[in-house]
Amino acid sequence: MRPTRLHVQVNPASSLAEAFTEARLRAALPEAEAALSFGTTPDALEAGLAEAEVLLLAGHAPLHDLPRRAPRLRWIGYTSAGVEWLLKPALPPQVALTNASGTHIPKAAEYALLAVLMLNNQIPFFATAARTGRWAPKPAGTVAGRTALILGMGALGGAAAGALTRQGMHVIGNSHSGRPHPDVALMTRGDGFRAHLPETDVLVIALPLTPATEGLVGAAELDLLPRHAGVVNIGRGEILDAEALADRLDDGRLAGAVLDALPVEPLPPDHRLWTTPNLFVTPHCGLYDPAEYAPRCLEAFRANLLRFRAGEPLHQLVDPGRGY
Repeated sequence: MRPTRLHVQVNPASSLAEAFTEARLRAALPEAEAALSFGTTPDALEAGLAEAEVLLLAGHAPLHDLPRRAPRLRWIGYTSAGVEWLLKPALPPQVALTNASGTHIPKAAEYALLAVLMLNNQIPFFATAARTGRWAPKPAGTVAGRTALILGMGALGGAAAGALTRQGMHVIGNSHSGRPHPDVALMTRGDGFRAHLPETDVLVIALPLTPATEGLVGAAELDLLPRHAGVVNIGRGEILDAEALADRLDDGRLAGAVLDALPVEPLPPDHRLWTTPNLFVTPHCGLYDPAEYAPRCLEAFRANLLRFRAGEPLHQLVDPGRGY
């Protein structure tokens, strides 16, 4: 079988650059060794695109005018889950796009559970009190029997649902399709989640960013939550109105929040979220496992590469119409 021309482009500024080294890639993709090119510079990208049938990306790269720059390209593999930036300039119809959906599952389950337990045990409240040296006991019970509403039941939301259900929580799910999930007591679809906000103890956002999800959780949705409720965002920052959230944490209309996805990344030092009370921020690294992410991602890509060479359907395929 003729080797498939594969170009791997790694953005040196990406947080994944250290994980996706040329040596690791060549070791993980032995079938592509003879036809694999690797680059980190704009010149290397141009040279690689000119011949590539498959492009594997770690971090952002300028992909405008692909029909001219990459006439043989048929598939782009992306080493992260969020692909919204790749879909802004419409890809040529003959170019398939896959992402790393599912690669985060083990860490997503742990982080979602951690965030919910932090909220239930008042950790953001205690962290706020600690800034001023204030001793403020606020005991809490367990999460068993409490209600979590998860927006987005893909890989991240499914992982969160499993972890929270195992702690005895009542989990309500929401997705575009409304398909049943084994770890969800009640599934809703579309706008149906709003009816359940008043009974929600913790709202978990695990959605991809699409035109339909951008700004989905705003002031009106936050005002439907009870005052004791908390918010967790492991999806994308643009889905949640962070200003509206901060207003409600400032005046006590909501009890707390844990955000791993922010409206601007990196979050500027003078942004109000850094000093918003009862808010705990992690810098969009909560779902990343530095030891396992790259091997897991490359294993999935290698399996897809074998499917591509055999003419079989690819896994982790992105639907441009849905944006994920």
